[in-house]
Amino acid sequence: MFFRITSLLVAAGVIALIVLPDAPDSFRWMAWVYLMVMCGIGMVAMNAPRLLRWLDEKKAELKSRLKR
Repeated sequence: MFFRITSLLVAAGVIALIVLPDAPDSFRWMAWVYLMVMCGIGMVAMNAPRLLRWLDEKKAELKSRLKR
């Protein structure tokens, strides 16, 4: 529960920093970086089954090459 509330507050703060016109540029850059990293994590999480399947295929290929 604590993590959910903290992440919600951070996300709201990031949006506020991006929208506010008088926010310092360094905070604005950190907010954009945070937003992009969270989008990347979301993309990885949404594609996790496909990524795991692909990794299993590559692992099987590597094992078959090492057996030769």
